[in-house]
Amino acid sequence: MENYDSLEILFIRHAQTDYTDIGDRDPSDGELTEVGEKQCNLLGEKLKDVKIDGYISSSLLRAFKTAVGVCKAKADEPVIEICPEIIECGCTPGYYGCSEEYLNKYYKNTKMCKNLFGNKKYEFGCESVEDNNRRAQKLIDYIRDNYTFGQRVAVFSHHGMLEYLIPTALGIKTRDFFFALDNISVTQVDICKDGNRVLRCVNK
Repeated sequence: MENYDSLEILFIRHAQTDYTDIGDRDPSDGELTEVGEKQCNLLGEKLKDVKIDGYISSSLLRAFKTAVGVCKAKADEPVIEICPEIIECGCTPGYYGCSEEYLNKYYKNTKMCKNLFGNKKYEFGCESVEDNNRRAQKLIDYIRDNYTFGQRVAVFSHHGMLEYLIPTALGIKTRDFFFALDNISVTQVDICKDGNRVLRCVNK
């Protein structure tokens, strides 16, 4: 059911990953395992009838493929926005994930998200607490600027980055709370019209 009093954000951690067969990507950019691929299909089945108005994914392959698992289960093959700003904390400096062209091999209806820092090219840190706080705030601001109450947005990211994104969406200080997030877990935060924020579920 649509809830016109809140903007709902589903924070989804990627499926199970292996880092031994990276191929032509950075060592921080792992590939899904066979179990991970099955998890993506399962997640797609679980969410296929859930109304979702926007899909935003990290540019690392494991998060993007998890988003693809959900979108391929949808009848309308929705657009996935690629957002390098929500790659995992501690990635190799200067690596901002896969390009739009690279990810198009796995799913055609894909576009790069607006550069959240306003630079011509992607330049941001992802190691310090301050860097990660800034990245998280930019993403939540982007969602609030582009979606409204009564809509639902799915964000596909990583354990370390979700530990910043979830508190930021809740309007609380990061690093005061730590979330143990399973593969393909869904954590929902509602941003309400009255100014309240609700942690609706964790690891559902």
